[in-house]
Amino acid sequence: MSLTPARIRQWLRAIFERRRLAREMKAEFDEHLDRATARLVAGGLSPKEARLAARREFGNVAEIREQAREARGARWIDDVAGDLQFAFRYFARHKAAVGIIVTVLAVSTGANTVLFSVFQGMFLRPAPAVPRDDDLARIWAQERATRTGQWNPRGFTLPELSGLADRRDVFEEVAAYAEHAVVIGGRNGMPARGMGAQFVSSNYFATLRVPLIAGPGFVRESDEATPPAMTAVASHELATQLFGNVPDAIGRSLVVNDVPVRIVGVAPPTFQGAVREMNDSGLWIPLSARAEMAGERPRWLSDGPTLQLVARMAPGVPRDRGTAIVRQLLGTTMPDSAARVGMARTADVLAMRAIPPGNERTEMVLAFAATAVIGMLILLVGWMSVSALMVAAAIARRHEIAVRLSLGASRVRLLRQLITESVLLACVGGGAGLVLAWWTLSWAVRTFRSDLGGVAATPDAGTFAFALALAVVTGVVFWLSPALHATRSAVAGAMRDSGAGSTIRSTLQRTFVTTQITLSQPLLVILATMLVVVVGNYRPRTSELSRQVVAVGLGPLIRTGALSRPMEAVDSLVPRIAEHPMVIDAVPEARPFDAGWLLAPGVRAIVSVEGSAPGWLALNDVTITQGRDVGLADTAATQSYPVVVGSDLATALWGGGNVIGRTIEPPVLQGLAQESVTMTVVGVYDASRPVLGRRVDDAGGDNPTFRVYTARGKEWRRDRVLVRTRGPAEPFVPAMRRLIEYRAPLLPVSSARTLAQIEAEDNREALRMAAVAGAAGALALLLASLGLYGVVALAVQQRTREIGVRIAVGASPARLVAMFVGSGLRIGVIALLIGLPLSIVGMRLLLAQGFAVGPQVSLWLIGCGIGAILLGVVAAATWIPARRAARVDPATTLRVD
Repeated sequence: MSLTPARIRQWLRAIFERRRLAREMKAEFDEHLDRATARLVAGGLSPKEARLAARREFGNVAEIREQAREARGARWIDDVAGDLQFAFRYFARHKAAVGIIVTVLAVSTGANTVLFSVFQGMFLRPAPAVPRDDDLARIWAQERATRTGQWNPRGFTLPELSGLADRRDVFEEVAAYAEHAVVIGGRNGMPARGMGAQFVSSNYFATLRVPLIAGPGFVRESDEATPPAMTAVASHELATQLFGNVPDAIGRSLVVNDVPVRIVGVAPPTFQGAVREMNDSGLWIPLSARAEMAGERPRWLSDGPTLQLVARMAPGVPRDRGTAIVRQLLGTTMPDSAARVGMARTADVLAMRAIPPGNERTEMVLAFAATAVIGMLILLVGWMSVSALMVAAAIARRHEIAVRLSLGASRVRLLRQLITESVLLACVGGGAGLVLAWWTLSWAVRTFRSDLGGVAATPDAGTFAFALALAVVTGVVFWLSPALHATRSAVAGAMRDSGAGSTIRSTLQRTFVTTQITLSQPLLVILATMLVVVVGNYRPRTSELSRQVVAVGLGPLIRTGALSRPMEAVDSLVPRIAEHPMVIDAVPEARPFDAGWLLAPGVRAIVSVEGSAPGWLALNDVTITQGRDVGLADTAATQSYPVVVGSDLATALWGGGNVIGRTIEPPVLQGLAQESVTMTVVGVYDASRPVLGRRVDDAGGDNPTFRVYTARGKEWRRDRVLVRTRGPAEPFVPAMRRLIEYRAPLLPVSSARTLAQIEAEDNREALRMAAVAGAAGALALLLASLGLYGVVALAVQQRTREIGVRIAVGASPARLVAMFVGSGLRIGVIALLIGLPLSIVGMRLLLAQGFAVGPQVSLWLIGCGIGAILLGVVAAATWIPARRAARVDPATTLRVD
C-alpha cells in the first residue's frame, strides 16, 4: 500500500480521533440495526424477534469493528493499549512478585550503568573540560632500539613538531606540551610548595578549543622566541587558593622555580590538561620559558624527544592520513646508523582519551576486562533471577493461559501480551536502575573525588541508551523462554489445575535458580578476595609512636635558582629541626632500593634492602639486639654493604647467636642484571615488632620477606623526614612548618602529618575500598536471595492446595517448612559444587598473574565462608515463604480452586 498524503491523514485521524470515530461507528451500526429491525417488523415479526434476526443478518459486530479499525491502520494502537491495560491489572493483583522483579532489574541494571559510566569516563571520553571533537587527536609515537627489542613510548623533538606544524594540508594545528614538577613561592613571604606543571606551545589552548575563563592567555609566538615570555595560565583551583577569586589573578606575579612569572589566564574549573595524567597540572607555562625555569637547554639546541603532541585535523582529513604523515616524518629524522642496527619508530594519530595512549592500551584492556567480568556476572545473576521469577509466574498463570487458548486466542497473541508485560517491567526496572545509578555516581564523585581524578562519571545520553537497551534486552530475551514455556502447555491438563493449586514443578525454573546461584559465586570470590587484601594491607602502628612522629613531605626536590643543591639543603635542614626543644630526633625516612632472591641451605625468601639514615631505627623504637646501627661512615662503602639485619633473618641463615661480621652474598640469578656486592652484618634488630607498620610476610607469597637496612651511598629518602616530638606531635605541626619555611624557604613542604593522621587516612581509604567490595558482594547476595525468595514464594503459592491437603491429613507445619527448605538447600548445594571450585581455581590463576598485591590469601577458606553464607541465604529465602504458607488454615486452602 502506497504512503500517500491521504493515507497519512487517515492514520493521524485514526490515532488522534479514536473516540469520536468509535462513537460514529457505533451510531452507524445502531442505524443499520434499527433499519433492519423496522423492515423485519413490517414483515410481521415481533420487535424482539426482529431485533435478533437483524443482528444475525448483520453479522459479528465485534469482528466488523476490528476489521474497520484494521482498515484505518490504527488497530495496533488499540492492541497495545489493551495489552498495557491488561498488564497493569495483572501487576496490581501480583504486587509482591512484580516488586521483586523490578528490584532485581533495577539493582542489576543500576550496577552495570555505574560500571559503564566510570569506564566510559576514564577511557572513552576526553579529559575533563576537553570538548568531544572528532577533529581533535593525540599523536602518539613509539620506538624500539633493536629489531627484537620492546616498543617503548617516545616523545617528539622540536624539529619534528615544526615539521608536522608545516603540514597544514593535514593538520590545522599541532600543539606540544611537556610535564614538569615545579616549585612555586619561596619569596615575599609565600611558602614554597610543589605542584605539577606543563610547558606548552602558545597554541595549546586554541588547539584544544578550551576557552579560558579569565585573561587573554598566551600571545602567539615563534617556537624560538627570544627572550622567552615569562607568563603562565593558572588552574582555577590555584587561582582561587592564591588570589581569592579568578579576576584578581590576572596580571599578578608568581614565583615559579625562583623565576617571577605573570598570570595571563585562568583555565576552566575542571581542566587538568589534554589528558588525565597521574599528577594534575596547576600551571601551564610557555614552552619557550622551559630552558630558564626547568633547567633545560635552550629549545633550539635541544634535540631530545620530550614533547607530547596533540593536533586538530584539517577539515575532511581522516586520522589515518595523519598517521601516514607522522610515520613518514619519523622515518626521515632517524639516523641511518640507527636504522642499520635495527632501530624502528612508529606513530599513530589517535582519538583523544582521558588517559595517555601509552597507558591506555594496557590499562584499558585490564579495566575493560575487570568491568566486563564483574558487570556481566552481576547482569547474569540478575537475568537468571528474573528468568526464574518469570518461569514461576508463567507456571502460576497456566490456568489463565489455558482458558484464553480454549476461547480462541492464538499463541502469538498470548506471546505478544506476555512480552508487552516484560518490556513494561524492564522499562520500569531500567528507569529505577538509572535513578539508583545516578545517586550512586553522585555519591562516588563526592566521596572518591581524588581517586577519580575529575573523571566525568555522570550518566549521559549514551549511558541512558545503554541502560534502556540493557533493560529491554533483559525483558524480551529472558521473558521469551518462560513465555514459550507457559504457552506450550496442554489446554486440557491446565484446565484441570487451578492457578493456586497446581503441583507442577518446572525443570526450567530449577535450572535458572541453580545457574543464578552458580554465577554469583565467582563474583563473591573476587569481591571477598579484594576485601581480604584490602583489610590485610592495613597494618596499624603503635598508638604512642604514631602520635609522636610527624612525617614531613618535602618536594619536589628540583634545582631552582638559589636552590642549586636540594639534597644538601635537606641534609642541612634535618639537624636544625632536631635542635628544637620539642624534638627528640629527626631523620630522613628509609626507603627500599633493591630486592632479590636469597638462597641458603633450607631458606628460600625475598630480601628487601632498604636505605636507613643513622638514627632511623631508634626513632621508630626498633631495638638493636646485637652490634650497632648504621652510621655516616658506612655511606662510603662500595663493594661491601654494612647492613643491619632482623633477628628473624639471622635465625633463618645462621641459627641465631653472634652474627656480627657475617656476610650475605646474593646469588647471581640467570637472566637478571645484578650488582655483585657483599652485605656485611654490623647489627641485628628485633624483628618481632613491626617497623613502621611493615610485616615480614607482606610479599612473596609462600616465601617470607626479610628486611635489611643500610646507609651505603646514603640510600635514604630526602623527600620525607620523620620528626619525633617529646609529646603529642599534632599541636607542633604548624610550628614545624614555620620552622622549615624560616630555615629553608625554597624547600617546598608538600605535607606535614602525624603518623596517626596518616594511619587514620589509610584506615578511611581501606574502609572505603572495603565498603565498595562489601557493597558489591552484598549486591550479589541480594540479587541471588531476591530471585530465590521470589521463586520459592511463587512455588509455595502454586502448591497451596497441596499444602492444605498435607496439613489436613496430619502433616506438621514444621515438616512442611523443612521440606521446602531442604528442596532449596539441595539446589544451593548443587550450585556450590559446580561454581565454587571453578571460582577458586580461576581466582588462583588471577592471583598468580599479579591480580592483587598483599597478604597471602587462603582461597579455600574464603570459599568455605562464601559457601556457608550462600547456604544461609538459601535457607532464609526458602524458610520465610514456607513458614508463612504452613500457617494457612487448611480449610481455606482446600476451598481454593
